[in-house]
Amino acid sequence: MPFLGHPRRSLYRVGIVTLLLTACSRRNTGPYSEPALRAELLSRVARDQAVRDTFQVQLRQTGTITPALFASMSRVDSANFLWLREVVRSQGFPTHAQVGRDGVAAATLLVQHADAAPDFQGEMLPTFEALHRSGDVTGQELALLTDRVAKARGRPQRYGSQTTIVDGKVIIDPIEDSAGVDARRRALGLPPLAEYKRVLDSLYAREGGR
Repeated sequence: MPFLGHPRRSLYRVGIVTLLLTACSRRNTGPYSEPALRAELLSRVARDQAVRDTFQVQLRQTGTITPALFASMSRVDSANFLWLREVVRSQGFPTHAQVGRDGVAAATLLVQHADAAPDFQGEMLPTFEALHRSGDVTGQELALLTDRVAKARGRPQRYGSQTTIVDGKVIIDPIEDSAGVDARRRALGLPPLAEYKRVLDSLYAREGGR
């Protein structure tokens, strides 16, 4: 599964994932009806994050990314996507009762990183919407996937989560009905877009924009 684009932009996207994971940290109560599935999800996210951590370190140290590391990230993302697709087909998307809050967060991250399979991401969007209503998926996770799918289809995003780096600056990608974006964000429990943008600017300056 390719992870393409300018290295600085890629580092920034990796940093955003770290921000989202931190913001979505969850406490588990257990027990879980699918402990083996939960363990596999957490293991796969650990590999996902390990290769992205290496990506960050290499870029900071050398200013570039080797083709071998891009290929490694592609292999990890592809393997995770193919595995998760089979899980979803055979038993549906994991829920809190099955795998805990962190297990669901892991599953949502694997979907977010399936950018080389936009049809799969699009297929998962109604599931995310239903799971958000049931409390299994956060508003942040739903907003991110909604915007990813819209961008992949060449449409304006709804929540402003997708960005592009232009001349060293974070630019929010085009937004549908931009006047109503904060109301839509508020409905999902998200901060105003201006506040989110300030966080992104700070993160980019710290992680890769110098």
